[in-house]
Amino acid sequence: VAACTAKGGVVRPVCRMQRPACVIAYSDAGKTCSDKSDCQGRCLYEGEAPTDSAAAVTGQCQATSDPCGCFTTVVQGRMGPGLCVD
Repeated sequence: VAACTAKGGVVRPVCRMQRPACVIAYSDAGKTCSDKSDCQGRCLYEGEAPTDSAAAVTGQCQATSDPCGCFTTVVQGRMGPGLCVD
């Protein structure tokens, strides 16, 4: 717990199994991005999928290090795979 707190995180239950994990809030949360390299965490796409799968898109940097939920990543300015983590 102390190591998590030292990084600015909070230990809380995550995912379906509700296992304790250190969740850190990212300072760049919500920043526009086109790849993970633009963010402390993942670059996530939100909204309706474009009709052209090759269309350039932007996303937003994720808010926290919580690994759970369903999301679509943005990789090199394109929609990446959709993932669900329990």
